[in-house]
Amino acid sequence: MESGIREKARNTLKQIFTAASYDVAEVGEPLDFSAIGNGNALVVLCSDDPETIREFDSMTYRLRTGNDDLVCRKLLFALDPAVRTEDCIRWGVDEFTRYAGRAALADLLGQSLVLDFGRPAPAIRDRPAEAGPAVAEEEEQEAGPELPHLPLRVAEKRASGIAGLHGSAKCRFIPYWSYHYVSTGEREVKDRLVSFDAEGAGAINAINGIKMEIDPGEIERGTVPFGSEIVPARLVREDVEEQIVRDVVDRLTQRVRFRYEKGDAIFYEEKTLKPDRSNIKVDLETIYVPVWQVRGGSKIVEVNGFTGEVLSMPMDEGVELL
Repeated sequence: MESGIREKARNTLKQIFTAASYDVAEVGEPLDFSAIGNGNALVVLCSDDPETIREFDSMTYRLRTGNDDLVCRKLLFALDPAVRTEDCIRWGVDEFTRYAGRAALADLLGQSLVLDFGRPAPAIRDRPAEAGPAVAEEEEQEAGPELPHLPLRVAEKRASGIAGLHGSAKCRFIPYWSYHYVSTGEREVKDRLVSFDAEGAGAINAINGIKMEIDPGEIERGTVPFGSEIVPARLVREDVEEQIVRDVVDRLTQRVRFRYEKGDAIFYEEKTLKPDRSNIKVDLETIYVPVWQVRGGSKIVEVNGFTGEVLSMPMDEGVELL
């Protein structure tokens, strides 16, 4: 997150907490500020840097006020939808837009914004010292970040039934590199024309490299369920693209055998013809596949949330779709 964007985000977040009657104060780097109010003590970080976020997520922050020693809740604002945390309140573009708009409305009406971190739709309550019209707010359905993903068609209860376990279930969105390639070009050898024109598509698991078929028409571009874990990719774009090009070259490589006469002798010659790598164009996009991780005691079973199929191994060992 660029410094200018971070500064603007920090100022807007301060306005949100001020509108909710929190006491906002500066704190040292890398944190942006602290906020105390309504029985909550929070520290806030605006960042997309993975290392900074990882340290923030793992730390415990305490705030001493008088004789009280409070454990602070942690709020992270990040623009990157793939950011993964385990112990933070996570705000993205949707939460930022929603709370900023309602903070402006609360200020306009002379009312106080209520921040409920368990729900995304904050209500507005009257300030005790001021009179103003009541604002009725219809609670909105919680939503997670916007990602290109296969739709979640298998409900949590159904996933537990498929897994055959009675326990907790967690929805995880697994990253895949969706690709489309086009190869062009041709070679002529001894009056024989060999074409390398080809086109194809597919998807590669961005954690373990296993391929799967995906219908691009089934990919949704919207929010995922709130509370879902967005698993970060391990395979980088450059390596995936290189692997696809190698696979296309291997698939289109042809051995051509031809016959020719020289004097009184007949000769047979074989040539291996490969497409020019520069004539292979690859388009890549990160998409996500929903997976239910069902835990029952010490056993873990993972179920594809799109197809309902059971994965062959736990996510910690890599994912393979049956």
